[in-house]
Amino acid sequence: MLIPASGFSDELLPSSKGPWQVNEIEIVGLKNIKPKLILKTVKAKKGKLYYEEDKRVDVENLMNLGNLERAGVELIYSEDKSINKKNYDLLGDTNPVKVVYTIQEKPYIEKINIIGSKKISKSSIKSEMSLSEDDFYDELKIRDDIKKIYDKYKEKGFITAKIDYSVDIDTPTSKVVIDIKINEGEKVTIRNVSISGIKSFKEKKIIKLMKNRPKKTYSETDWNNDIKAVESFYKNNGFMNFKVLNATMTFVENKYMDVKIDIDEGNRYKFGDAIFSGNSLYTSEELSQLVDYKKGVMYDEEKLLTTISNIQEKYADKGYLRVAISTYAVYENNVANIDFIIEENYPIYVRYIDVEGNKSTKTKVFKREIVQKEGDVFSMSKIRRSQEKIFNLGFIDNVEPMINPTNSPDTVDIVFDVTEGKPGMLTAGAGLSSRDGLVGMLSISHMNLFGLAQRLSLSWNFGKKVNDYSVSWTDPWFMDKPTSLGLSLFNNRTYNSYSTTSSAYTEKKTGGSVLVGPRFEDDKYALSFKYTYERVKITDVDDIYKDRIAEGTSVQSSISIDFTRDTRDYIWDPTRGTKLSLGVELYGGLLGGDMDLYKPNISYSYNKKLFSLGDWPFVFSFASRFGFVSRFGSTKSVPVYEKYFLGGADSIRGYENTGQIGPDDGGKIYSVTNFEFKFPLAREKKRTIVQWAFFFDIGNSWNRFDDITTKIGSETNYLKTGAGFGIRFTTPAFPIRLDWGYGFNHKTGEQLSDIYFTLGNLF
Repeated sequence: MLIPASGFSDELLPSSKGPWQVNEIEIVGLKNIKPKLILKTVKAKKGKLYYEEDKRVDVENLMNLGNLERAGVELIYSEDKSINKKNYDLLGDTNPVKVVYTIQEKPYIEKINIIGSKKISKSSIKSEMSLSEDDFYDELKIRDDIKKIYDKYKEKGFITAKIDYSVDIDTPTSKVVIDIKINEGEKVTIRNVSISGIKSFKEKKIIKLMKNRPKKTYSETDWNNDIKAVESFYKNNGFMNFKVLNATMTFVENKYMDVKIDIDEGNRYKFGDAIFSGNSLYTSEELSQLVDYKKGVMYDEEKLLTTISNIQEKYADKGYLRVAISTYAVYENNVANIDFIIEENYPIYVRYIDVEGNKSTKTKVFKREIVQKEGDVFSMSKIRRSQEKIFNLGFIDNVEPMINPTNSPDTVDIVFDVTEGKPGMLTAGAGLSSRDGLVGMLSISHMNLFGLAQRLSLSWNFGKKVNDYSVSWTDPWFMDKPTSLGLSLFNNRTYNSYSTTSSAYTEKKTGGSVLVGPRFEDDKYALSFKYTYERVKITDVDDIYKDRIAEGTSVQSSISIDFTRDTRDYIWDPTRGTKLSLGVELYGGLLGGDMDLYKPNISYSYNKKLFSLGDWPFVFSFASRFGFVSRFGSTKSVPVYEKYFLGGADSIRGYENTGQIGPDDGGKIYSVTNFEFKFPLAREKKRTIVQWAFFFDIGNSWNRFDDITTKIGSETNYLKTGAGFGIRFTTPAFPIRLDWGYGFNHKTGEQLSDIYFTLGNLF
């Protein structure tokens, strides 16, 4: 009888091609790997079918674990002959089998010894390594780790360091001990730097541009950057033909480095005319608007490169992704006229658009925000706008468009790689109120309900005397059309201010609303129609105001119409763009209800990035709002709760809304303008999450248009101003503002400043 290499007799080996039923599984050769890992990786399962192809797949999967030298699979007939009835008709061999996996593990790293390290800690050295204790030994990885350790020493200035290693393998246990032996040598410092050829600047100024300068530790990784820094300095200061002729480093006494650089400054030039040739898609006048420099200013290579980038982006917006731009300088008396030579090539079309990376959100949610269409000419502005619209969903941490070539030279595929963030927040709490006793609070906010970008907001305040709630739901693409549908129900109370009293009366509103809002031109324009029906109950009026505020219940039926033009890049924290809104709200009349009022309003906001430090934007913003309320029909006067009481976190900071701004009994007309300068304190995934803000506010409210004045002061009708600073936590689901404001035009006895903690954005 012949015995196979595996040790099994021919009589025990299946001769058919299967499939077989697995009744037993055996693993041979394990020393440090748990059997559970092998069983989880392979296809063989007791009582299940096993196919001939599964052998190859199992070997591949086992080797892909990365901790095995070799793996093999053998089948032998099992002593257990029972067959599952469900498998019987599918079997190619009615004799069940035992699947035997023969494993040879890689050695297991029991210990890594670092020997000879003094200037760099052992923990720092181990942190550079990809291999660690409890890993499986890999010869390629240890060689790569030795290089990483050597690079670490070079970074610290130990360029003469020598590093070796030895491996001690205990064959019976398949465990290994690695000794890494280090001879650190001396730290090398820069002794001298000399630069020849300098004519226009002091040598000391040029040397300061370099990290490798006298008394500093020598860094090989910084050497090329030092040469580039010197070159960039000259080329950004007029020396467009600057050259580094030679650069040498001399090693001295095994611990010093002398650096010698020879340069040729060339002549210093100013920018002359910008000339364009080869362009047919755009006129030279159109391209000249993209030039980032002015004639007569000193030559600056960064501005030249920015100009080239501007032209490339202009062409890319019409699909000319393969435009080639070169420059040629014509010199006249230290003036460089730049000829931009343009090879336009041909437009590129978009073949296919896809979205990747989404897990919770349905793909159609992203695709409907993409304004670039398949089959159209590629447009960089449409790609950028698509990116902005996806960000504006509010629950996206990042989105990166990738442009992929295809087999056809005139088409590309576009993939938007998205990273989803947290779509909402749940908060709850309880407390003790002097007015209402024990109360509790529950708040839910979700911006991606069912993965369809539907928004749900729910808040509930409950207790012995309190049962206030509000719930709203919005579908931004109702019936897969660019139209919002919103529904809301509410039963809320507020303690309103009047004159100098912060809680002069209680207002309770119970009702609901329906909103329909179609959008046009990729959300640039929008209309909004909202109908609201509510019952307003006024109670608990302070005794001193009972002759001016009537208790009772009224019904309000109103419709509002708003038109909006919005070009902001990121609606939650814009860095550029504007928003203009015109609207009117009509109460009563043909709508019914107990009041006949109309409230026109207009608002405008402007955002501009002033400059950036790296990826950190510094932004100036301002917003201005104006509106008024007036009666008609049978209504004799405007009720107090429909008037404007300015002051506080959402209008003019530095003042309270208790008669410090405008008439004591509230104004019928208001105007507010806010200026803010913002810059980041922390950013994450290309978005600002915490930022500083400095602000200036101005405005007032009035009873009559004749009362409006542009004078600033403490008089009732004069404009009030305030300024201050604050911190913004700019998350879409839960924006927070913490501001300190100081009022400049207070009356005698009023508090001059205040601190505001507010949820939601100001504008």
